[in-house]
Amino acid sequence: MKKGLLILFLFFCLFALVGCNSKKTIEYRTNLQNVTDKMLENASEVEEMLNKYSAVWSYSIESKGAIPVGEMATVTGLEQDVINEHFEINTIGNIPNDFSTNIYSLNSYYSETGKLEELENASTEIKDAIKDLNDPPEDYKKVYDEVLDMFTFTEEYIGMAINPDGSLQSFNENRATLSSDIINKYKRIEALMPSVD
Repeated sequence: MKKGLLILFLFFCLFALVGCNSKKTIEYRTNLQNVTDKMLENASEVEEMLNKYSAVWSYSIESKGAIPVGEMATVTGLEQDVINEHFEINTIGNIPNDFSTNIYSLNSYYSETGKLEELENASTEIKDAIKDLNDPPEDYKKVYDEVLDMFTFTEEYIGMAINPDGSLQSFNENRATLSSDIINKYKRIEALMPSVD
């Protein structure tokens, strides 16, 4: 009888340990998925900003002259009063076709409206969450390494929004490459993520 109770007790302890480990693994998986989704969400917001930088940059070069405020509003998707507030306007009410000044103006808009700060804050939260996940269960070690790579790519992407530089061609090439790298890492993480049984 005592032997039967001892075996039953040991079985119960083993089951409890497996259950705790399983609960921790599920929690780890959920947190890892959440941080990955947040990185993709942040990258999506950056992509929208980078697309506008590229459009302003390209339009400023191609315009070959002063740009009416209404045209710049169309190019950026911003209201005319926002353009008037953040872009340099000449004495006849147009925007000079200086791409450098216009990129700076759009960057200033993002800064003054808090959009850049939101990106940086989200990035800090993501970085902290990744630090909390730095001791992955065995089945999640490869996935965690992929998440670190994705984080590196998203940080570079955010850097492009904070400080757009280079030539239009190099800017567009870099943003396309990073966008592709981020999406590919996300898909790889999804493929490597162990399923919950």
